[in-house]
Amino acid sequence: MNALGPLPLKNIGLYILLIFGSLISAYISFVGLISIWVGLRHSQQDGFWMPIMVGALFIIIIALFFARLTNFIRNQMKEKDIIEVP
Repeated sequence: MNALGPLPLKNIGLYILLIFGSLISAYISFVGLISIWVGLRHSQQDGFWMPIMVGALFIIIIALFFARLTNFIRNQMKEKDIIEVP
């Protein structure tokens, strides 16, 4: 028996999920920024607005997804897994 209590595997798993989610979000945001940069660099060509729009949409969508993931993980960490028997 552990003197400090049971190991909170659920919280450790949720922290790992949060870390991986943030890494994936950072990567997709980086790709979106590169897309915006390419669009701005080629502003003399027709259709230069398309990479800018797609990059901005990537960043907005991934920011919303990451905010929802963070909210879900925070709510799961607040829950107690203790069954109360009357």
